[in-house]
Amino acid sequence: MADHVVERFCQRVLVELLNLDPFATPVPSRATWPHWTEQDKKQVSLRVLSLNAWGLPVAPKCTERAAKIANAISSDYELVVLQEIWHIRERHLIVSKAQESGFHYYHYFNSAVGFPFPMGVDSFGTGLLVLSKFPISCALYHSFGLSGRPYALHESDFVANKGVGLLRIETPAGQIDVYVTHLLANYNVGGKPGVGDFYQSHRTGQSYELTQFIAATNKNRLTIVCGDFNSSPDCLVLKIPRQLLCLRDAFTDANNDMDGLTFASPENKYSHGDYPMRMDYVMYKIDMQPKDESAWHLVRSSIFKGFFIDAQGDKTPLSDHFGVSAEFTFSEPRPHICKQQDGFDVATTNEVESLDVTIERSCPMTTCSHCDEQEREQSEEDKAAADATCLQELQNMLLAGRNQAILARQTRLRRAVAFFVAALAVFMTYVMSIVVSSWSWVVVLLFAMISVTEYVLTFYFLTFECTTFIELTNQVQLHLHLHAHRTKEIIQAKPRQ
Repeated sequence: MADHVVERFCQRVLVELLNLDPFATPVPSRATWPHWTEQDKKQVSLRVLSLNAWGLPVAPKCTERAAKIANAISSDYELVVLQEIWHIRERHLIVSKAQESGFHYYHYFNSAVGFPFPMGVDSFGTGLLVLSKFPISCALYHSFGLSGRPYALHESDFVANKGVGLLRIETPAGQIDVYVTHLLANYNVGGKPGVGDFYQSHRTGQSYELTQFIAATNKNRLTIVCGDFNSSPDCLVLKIPRQLLCLRDAFTDANNDMDGLTFASPENKYSHGDYPMRMDYVMYKIDMQPKDESAWHLVRSSIFKGFFIDAQGDKTPLSDHFGVSAEFTFSEPRPHICKQQDGFDVATTNEVESLDVTIERSCPMTTCSHCDEQEREQSEEDKAAADATCLQELQNMLLAGRNQAILARQTRLRRAVAFFVAALAVFMTYVMSIVVSSWSWVVVLLFAMISVTEYVLTFYFLTFECTTFIELTNQVQLHLHLHAHRTKEIIQAKPRQ
């Protein structure tokens, strides 16, 4: 396995260095916008796909899979959000083919360090690529404070400058907010969550940063959040945006709370054998609308399982992940029966699915006026208490991450001192003629370099990691103070019995 990776790496470096396989540069994202009639604005369909494309240059069939991904998305979607499009070759290939299919608007978030390999200027980025058939009017990127370890190049997280991107998409029904992210991976054996997951607290901190960024920038009636969260649906990482932002999980809402594996599925030969979970999501939030007004609502959501027949005739997945798709429509309210209404009879009503989810809104129609009214009447005190519980769990996780970072910092500092002392000892033995060997200088230089490296990692990167955990903890504490104040106001405003 390792031999194949080295072979693919060497081949790819040679291809890029010698320009053995030139690729075309796509035309820029279209500057003009279409003209929409009043009829266009009455009903709008928005089909969304989120997919981790596994575009690592050393991954099997990387460029071939990129071309097949571009073909697979051609006609079925209006908005495609891709993660792990690392290199400019796959990026340009996908964009060029997508433009032929009507994706005239695109944006790639470039701001990243990239891999330290000679694969071309401006070759690497964050891996986040968005393709749209609707105009993109604004883009913004926020880098997470916790973004992996710079010395762990095999993890590729730090060099990707993990963060969240915001795009304003112009549709005939008005502007919508689309967010894309890719949280830190789990490098535990097989990707199993829990004990051994070094980045659990980091992902939790990233989730809170994501939540705060959305809260500060969101302004439109439909908000869509896509990405690979590297976390299962029931963990704190997903609980934070669901609880604090009231984001909803499109797949859960549309599929009766099915598992919907996107990683390590038995059908996917690239990831089968790792810990199976759904780690890819399309989450959304629709602002409540006045009764009988047109609004956005979720129609359906499913797992995107893409395959192609490769040159050897084998059925091959498009990626080591499966994607998640969701369809939203903007239209007039549709008559339907809400299962929460008095007199609803499950036995005699076949057209309404049962959605056993933990959030109050359980009607498949996300613009249901009855569900809107139920949510308005929900106890503000209960909501504030649930938010406070979530924030307390978050704070505990951040404190655990801070302690972990402090321990790592102390370990590396001791290591730096030990190698410095060792280098000094070898140098002194040489000076005092106890040991006379030309290798002494090699040993001294080696130990000195290791000592300096450990020192830099300690006082720059690990110190920054510690202070970032402290900063996030302080932000959460302020958030808790706010909820305590609001809860007090709610209690005081209650009519006395």
